[in-house]
Amino acid sequence: MTYAAKQILREKLRHILKMMSNEDRIYQSNIVTNYLLRHSKYQSSRAISIYVHMNTEISTRDIIQHAFQSNKHVFIPRYNSTSMDMLRIYSLDDLDSLPITKWNIRQPSLDDKNREIATDNIDIIIVPGLGFSLDGSRLGHGKGFYDKYLNSLNGNFYTIGLAYRQQILENNTIPMNLNDVRINEILVSKEEE
Repeated sequence: MTYAAKQILREKLRHILKMMSNEDRIYQSNIVTNYLLRHSKYQSSRAISIYVHMNTEISTRDIIQHAFQSNKHVFIPRYNSTSMDMLRIYSLDDLDSLPITKWNIRQPSLDDKNREIATDNIDIIIVPGLGFSLDGSRLGHGKGFYDKYLNSLNGNFYTIGLAYRQQILENNTIPMNLNDVRINEILVSKEEE
């Protein structure tokens, strides 16, 4: 039941996100980016993990650039067929030089063995999703990568989801199972800014 309900929600949210104008994406991304850059957890962090955005997600490029300018260690996901780890990148040029995946995002190649892998040294993890509720529920893309990753960590980290207002669902409407991890906080653009 949970899987089928999640699939229905995913399809609904994919359609809503696909219908957003580029202007609205940029507008809301800028607002949410500014919320994060002013957030005390972000400002005090030394190492962040952050997703490289797809077209239907809040843009993370300005956040990544700011993190480098603030001398933070930046880790991005590297996916394989069954799991994900976080690898350090060192600049926007480094990010731009990485290969593009089938999801049309950049990530270190699977045979890249020279990068630092994040263990329990991350202060803040910026988590993507298709849908969120303000109670911390998150609907991912369906592979469980982030839930598995977050469940594997032992460190003292804080999770933040970045969302368009169209991605926010009522509390208790995202089906959750035992492996699903609640996010500490969701940053979303308000109706009128």
